[in-house]
Amino acid sequence: MNYHLIIGYGKWSKKNLKYLKNKKIFDKIIIKNRKKYFFFDKKKPIQNLFKNEILKKIKSVHICTPINNHFNHLKKYSHFEKTIVEKPFLKKISELNKIKKIYKNRFFWVNYIDTFSPLIDKIKKSLKKRNINQINLNYSKINKYYKYKNEFALEWLDHPLSLILFFFKKFPKMNIEKCIIRKKSNSYNQQIIINYSFREYKVNINLNCSSKVQRNFQIIREKNIETFHFYKNSIFLNKKKTFKSKKNSFDIFYNLLQKKRRNAAQNFDFHKKIIQERNRILSRL
Repeated sequence: MNYHLIIGYGKWSKKNLKYLKNKKIFDKIIIKNRKKYFFFDKKKPIQNLFKNEILKKIKSVHICTPINNHFNHLKKYSHFEKTIVEKPFLKKISELNKIKKIYKNRFFWVNYIDTFSPLIDKIKKSLKKRNINQINLNYSKINKYYKYKNEFALEWLDHPLSLILFFFKKFPKMNIEKCIIRKKSNSYNQQIIINYSFREYKVNINLNCSSKVQRNFQIIREKNIETFHFYKNSIFLNKKKTFKSKKNSFDIFYNLLQKKRRNAAQNFDFHKKIIQERNRILSRL
């Protein structure tokens, strides 16, 4: 039997469950919320999972909790065949070093979901062409306010950072062009623009929670803007759609998970560089 355990029952957990509901990838899915374990299809609590025969059937675990819980959960649920944890992975390099010792020879993923996009190979192909003037990575939500200052940046930075490291293998000189923080009833939202200076062009990260919803990778050449839409799984040249994938990131993610195949973002050196760069940016905001 192939059982799958999901830790956490928030927004991202439910997105995965929505996808998995009719896919029959796993024989059973078990969910752990703050109070109990339960089968997704029955909603009935499971008593004493760690003393139960069900435990032997669990082959994979997906940790979908806030970052503050990741370190402890990764230590507690380290005995399964496959382990996935959502980004942002961990806050500290000291935590990463301890987790690396536990999972060094195990199947372990951090889910930088956009690196599983069906558009990845199309982006790689486009990046090999010449005459790139600028690259933009745009991530935005409409007017969402967060409890803590820089919480939006912490939650979202790993998306563009993972793509920059995935495609360009390094983080060059960085400049924070803009950081606007708006406060409302003891909550915050932000607009952030970060520039990376590569030899031939600049790569810009645009994070914004006061604009329209966006999640895309833009390659700008003179009069042409090639936009890779991660939400739509589509490519546009200026305003004309040139490609639409029949697959989405979840299709590729779970296909690779079943086959126990990693992509280029799945190693601890990659994770370490993401944490270091994220912390470098957060310290300057």
